[in-house]
Amino acid sequence: MKMQIVKHQLKCDFYGCKNFAKYGFSTKGFIRRDIVFCEDCMKKMFECFSKISVPKPVKSPFKLAKAKKEKV
Repeated sequence: MKMQIVKHQLKCDFYGCKNFAKYGFSTKGFIRRDIVFCEDCMKKMFECFSKISVPKPVKSPFKLAKAKKEKV
C-alpha cells in the first residue's frame, strides 16, 4: 500500500464530493486504479479510522527494566 500526493487534476472518489483530489492511495493488488481523495474527505476518513483504531504506546527500555525489577 502506498499513499502519495496526486500530480494531476482528478475529482475526489467519494460520492457527492466535487472537490479536486490531493492524495492518492494505491494498493497494487486487486484494485488496479488508484483511489483519490480531497483534503476534506481525507480528514473525515482519518477521524473515522482514529475512532476505531487507537495506536498502542511504544514500550521504552526504561519502563521494561522497571517492570522486570517489580516482578522479582
